[in-house]
Amino acid sequence: MDYIFILNDTDGHWDAVSELIAPQGHICSIVENERPLNQDKLKSKSAALHWEFMYTRSMYQTADMARQGEILNEVAKLVDNGVVESSLSETLHGLSVESITEAHRKVLDGHMRGKVVVAF
Repeated sequence: MDYIFILNDTDGHWDAVSELIAPQGHICSIVENERPLNQDKLKSKSAALHWEFMYTRSMYQTADMARQGEILNEVAKLVDNGVVESSLSETLHGLSVESITEAHRKVLDGHMRGKVVVAF
């Protein structure tokens, strides 16, 4: 695989990703890791690991900080035009200790697909 995009459980997928990435391939993750990632296989393949974090531009006041707004506007147009669909899978109603606890339990369970939202 020339490109691999990790959207969940970087630690859990790391061994497979390290095996599957092609020489000079690119891996991108949006998910933090809990354990150090063994990069020995990446080194011998000259593969690149890229991290993507939505708040980098604003946190570090990068020169291209305005680009984040442009990206969000582009995504909004794609959603409005039905090209990109929301990952919302469940909405819990009523902001309370119980609803927050239930949402947290669903996420920690590790089997949720999409996103859960707690609405007022």
